[in-house]
Order: sequence, then structure tokens, then C-alpha cells
Amino acid sequence: MDIVLIDQVRRLLTHEATEDRLRQARAGAAAAGWPALVAAGLPLALAPEADGGLALDAATVLAITRAHGSVGAPWPLADAMLGKAPHLPAADWAAALATAEIAGLIDSVLAMTLDWTQTRQQFGRPLSKNQAVQHSLAQLAAEAAASDAAVSVATLALAGGHGLRVAAAKARASEAAGIVAALAHQLHGAIGVTAEHRLHLFTRALWQRRDAHGSEHQHFAALGRAALARGSVWALATEEPLADAPSAPPNGRFRFPAVPETPAHATLRQAVRAFLAAELAGLPPQQRAHSWNGHSPEFSRTLGARGWLGMTWPKALGGQERSALDRLVVIEELLAAGAPVAAHWIADRQTGPLLLKYGTPAQQAACLPAIARGELFACIGMSEPGAGSDLAALSTRAVRVAGGWRITGTKLWTTYAHKAHAMLLLCRTGAKETDGGQRHEGLSQLLVPMDAQGLSVRPIIDLMGEHHFNEVHFDGVFVGEDALVGTEGNGWAQVMSELAYERSGPERFLSTLVLLEELVVALGPDAPEATHAGIGRLAAHLIVLRQMARGMAALLEAGEDPALEAAIVKDLGASFEQSIPEVVRALMPVRPPVSLLATLDATVHIAPMVSLRGGTREILRGIIARGLGVR
Repeated sequence: MDIVLIDQVRRLLTHEATEDRLRQARAGAAAAGWPALVAAGLPLALAPEADGGLALDAATVLAITRAHGSVGAPWPLADAMLGKAPHLPAADWAAALATAEIAGLIDSVLAMTLDWTQTRQQFGRPLSKNQAVQHSLAQLAAEAAASDAAVSVATLALAGGHGLRVAAAKARASEAAGIVAALAHQLHGAIGVTAEHRLHLFTRALWQRRDAHGSEHQHFAALGRAALARGSVWALATEEPLADAPSAPPNGRFRFPAVPETPAHATLRQAVRAFLAAELAGLPPQQRAHSWNGHSPEFSRTLGARGWLGMTWPKALGGQERSALDRLVVIEELLAAGAPVAAHWIADRQTGPLLLKYGTPAQQAACLPAIARGELFACIGMSEPGAGSDLAALSTRAVRVAGGWRITGTKLWTTYAHKAHAMLLLCRTGAKETDGGQRHEGLSQLLVPMDAQGLSVRPIIDLMGEHHFNEVHFDGVFVGEDALVGTEGNGWAQVMSELAYERSGPERFLSTLVLLEELVVALGPDAPEATHAGIGRLAAHLIVLRQMARGMAALLEAGEDPALEAAIVKDLGASFEQSIPEVVRALMPVRPPVSLLATLDATVHIAPMVSLRGGTREILRGIIARGLGVR
């Protein structure tokens, strides 16, 4: 991607796209300013060099087109570029260019709406200080991020000639266009539906691009047919061009680099699939639907023996020194297949990485190799009866005593505490808030063995009648000085880092996929046409969510903290996961197999949890709002 060229083009487009010109164009007049774009050679972006063109790569072309969209897109740039390159697959390129224009338009609508809500005063304060407005802005931002990720999907698909993935990108961006336009007009209030305000100059363009080169319904139907023909939405979602090229930098407001699947990743994926096909052959789908709750120490040890736990950690600490993207491939396949991962999940996902970042050498040596072998299981000590979403309100306290700490308090919703070996406990070690301390200050993390004297576990039975949750009581539990993880008083910062690991993985959109796969198998390749679009919509969302998760894995590997991006993906992912049971109910065959009905029943009971665990939808939207600067 030619960053310098893109920046120069963005400046040119901004200079030429004056509001007067946009209004003239929307009124049907010829759009002035086009000669400047012609003189700059933009219509020749796709033409071969032999024909006097620029022959730019797909990433640069779509970035330029996105910039064109962000100024209101009053000129026929995309059509002109296609006209100069008739040898290219015009339908795919046209859909991809429309996707990029939509993403640019959405970004401008988001910026415009942020500015309006922060400027407009209501009840003596800016609109953006209203929590309901903040949550709507967060939704708008999430759709903007999804449209950016759709451009990444289209970029990689064009490079590999994969038309179905371009269709997925265009469909997801088109859906985002409708949602964003509606939210923006709502947030602008009455002024936003008048010709006096400039919002309509962009939303009218969004509505036009939404249906250009295939509406989302048309593309969803094509994707649904393809998934049914393959007998699997997951097979379609992971059917992508391979490239050894490095990740392309993000082109929008949010940090989701375009990360391709490499041949090495594809080889690893096939190895994991073959392993799981054999290992899970006798496990019925209704049990696989409870992948997160499937506690199998034997399975976890088998994964450890294969080197598929602690994959990114140093070899000296039991790891494999593989990339975060390698780990993502394994995690994706485990969840898509519905493997019983609960035993090792928390320790591998967040306890181990946190100890690797903050733990002492002794803590790392004691825990990390055992976690990587699938022999040490952990639980999370965060939520309390009076401190769930408001985590800073926690009251569990550790007091310094001779040789260590004595802990008193209660933790709640502690998943598999009754089978864990250790808890990473967040507790108050500093002054109470009433003593003048701030709520987020004076918190620390302690590594507590679950067999410690004075620690007791009370089961909480869920609505399926199963025991996953627990209430954990600390009645003067003693732990030594060496139990402190990281720095005393730095617990809040450390736990926020831990939550980034918890929220950034594909478990945030794959935990109900087994049900969708069962539906596709039950319907078969000759399914009624009325079922195609519903299945295809889920496929498009899944393809884009996977690209976002890959971007986050790349950010984590680069040492960055994708807290905002993780909140966005978890919010979008929870909506995706909770929609699957409803789609299955609507598209159920007339005579559904017993296994499909059983899997639906199991998933319906899981679905309410996905917008709660790892942070409620409302908390996540608050995090997104803070990232937007309105909270």
C-alpha cells in the first residue's frame, strides 16, 4: 500500500469536494472538480502501465476509493477506473470499490455525528453526555469498524480472485450503511432530516451505494447457496486466498490491519481439523454446542502434548514460540468444532499471558509449563455480589500479615472454580475509598491456590441445571508474599490488560456456531431458496468478524493493547451469536432431525450469557464511547 500516495490523494479530494459542489451534485448538476481528479491520474489507477495507467495494487486502489467516499463521493471515480481496466473481473472490482466508498462515507457520518452530539446542548449539557446517546454512538462506531474490516476482506479477496469474499464484504458494508444512516439521523434529531444540514449529502450517497453492484440481500443469497452447497458455513468462511504478504495497515479510524491467511496457517488449520474430526467423532452436536462448558482434563492434556496450549510462550516456559496468528487458527478450529475446552481455557487465554507479562520468574516457572501441558487449570477472581459490571466497587480485601496476606471476601460467577487449581484474584490491598483513596486505586492481584485453608466454593446451578458457576468465599485465607502478581496497587491496570485477552478472541463470535452448522447440514444443498439469505447473512458477518479477530491478534503480537477494538468485536460478536438460534428457529426444516432440535435447545439456554460474560453489552458500549472521546 502506497501510504504517501493515498495521503496526497486524500488532500486533493478534500480540497475539491467543497460543500457547494456536493450540494450541486446532489441536486443533479454536473459535479465540478472532476478535471482535477483526471489530471491527477486517478481514473487510471487500475489501468496497466503499458496503457499509460498506474497499475496500483488492490490495497492502494481501495484506500483511494475509501478516501473518495469520505468526502461525499460526488464524482464517478469507481466507474471511470473500471472503464480503464476492462480485462479485470469487473463485477468483483465494482462491488469492492462500492464497499470502500461505503466505508469512507460511514467514517464521515460518524465524525459528523460525534461533532454534533458533542456540540449540541440539551438539558444544560452536550447530547453526548447522555448515556443512551453514548450507546447509540458506540453502535454507530461498531458498524463503522465492521465496514472498515469489510474493505480489508475485499482487499485480500481481490488479490486472490475470490469473488464470494468480495460479496461478503459488500453485503456487510451495505448492511452497515443502512444502520449508520438511521442512527445518524436519529442522533441529529429534526435538523438532520432537513436540507439545511449537510448530513443528507452523505446518507443519500450511502443509500445509493448500498444497493449499487448488488444489494446485501442479493449477496447474502449467493453466500447462503454457497454455504449450503458446501454443507458448512465454517468451510465457506475459511475458504480464502492464501498469501505470504505482510499485513496491510488499517485505513480507517480503528486499528484492524488486513491480515491474510498464509499457506503455513492453512496447513496448521488442516492438521487441527483432522485431529478434531477423529477426537470428537463420538460427541453429539448438543454436547459440542456447550464447547465452553465442556470440561475434559484428558482433552486438555492431549492438546498440551501436541503443543497447542501456551503456543506463543517461550519454549523455556513450556511454550512453542509460535505467533499469535498460529494460536488464532487453533482456537478458531476448536471452537468451530465444539471441542471441550473449558478445563484449560482460562489459564491458556488470560492467566498465562498475564503471568508472562507481570509474574515473577518463580511464578512463571511454577505455572506456565503446567498450563502448557494442560495440567494446571485456573479461574478468574473478579466479580463479586456487589461488584459485577462496576468492578471497581469490589470489597474483597487482602491485609498484610507476617509472611504474606490474609484474604477476606467473596467472589461470584467464578466459572469452574470447583475444578480449578488456582485463582488470579483481584482484591483491595490499599486504602478504602472512604479513607480518601480512589475506587480504582489500591487494587492488587494475588495468585491463590484453590485448596488454601479457609477457601470454600458454593455451586451456582444455571438454567440448564448444570454446575459451571460458583460463589467463592475467603474466610481469612492466607497466602505468602510470593502470591503477589505484578506490583502492589497496580491491579486495575493489570486486570484491564487481562480483559483485553478475554475480549479479543474468536470465542466472542464462535460459541453458538455448532448450531448453525447443524442447520446447514439438516437443510442440505437443495434447501428452499427462502433459506439462502438468512444463512448467507450470518456467513458474511462471520467472515468480517474473523478478519477483525485476526487484526486484533496482530495487534497483540505487536505488543499493543486493543481494548477498544476488543470491545467492538465482542459487542458485534455477541449480537451475531445471539442471532443464530433465532435464525435457526425461522429456517428450521419441516421435519427437523432430533439432533438439531436438541442442539437448538442447548444453544437457546447458552445465548443469554454471551452478552454478559467478559463484560455486559452496556459496559462494552461505554468503553467504546470512551474510546470515541465522548465519555
